[in-house]
Amino acid sequence: MILAESTFRGTTAAELAARTWWGSFRAAVDQRAIFPRSGTIRLHLSHLELTGWDHGRDVTVHPAELASVSNDFTDLYGRFLGGGSKTLGAPLVLELRSGTVLYLLVNHRWFTERTDNAQWTGRLTQWLAGERGCTA
Repeated sequence: MILAESTFRGTTAAELAARTWWGSFRAAVDQRAIFPRSGTIRLHLSHLELTGWDHGRDVTVHPAELASVSNDFTDLYGRFLGGGSKTLGAPLVLELRSGTVLYLLVNHRWFTERTDNAQWTGRLTQWLAGERGCTA
């Protein structure tokens, strides 16, 4: 059963940390410069799925694998790149217990820099709390 589904653009904290000045400059015009991965994000009762994450391979994340979920600007992705407003463009940040940190822009609208990250943060927070029937 799919609880929610959207498109995403994604990257990792390691990839953001390794970006060049030129990459940051290009990202001010088009987020694809620093969010090279794209696909579909699906929230299931038992797991979160990111299709096409790694060279076309899907990534599956179970609740026990997630250390935290947040929707805020960080040192790696600040207000300038995210359109200035936390409610509009702050990234969805998923910290995995393995130490990997994923940055997502869910249903990103290029021209306005709007995303559905705030809604997805609410969904995932409920899901992690065990409210598997969430539809927030």
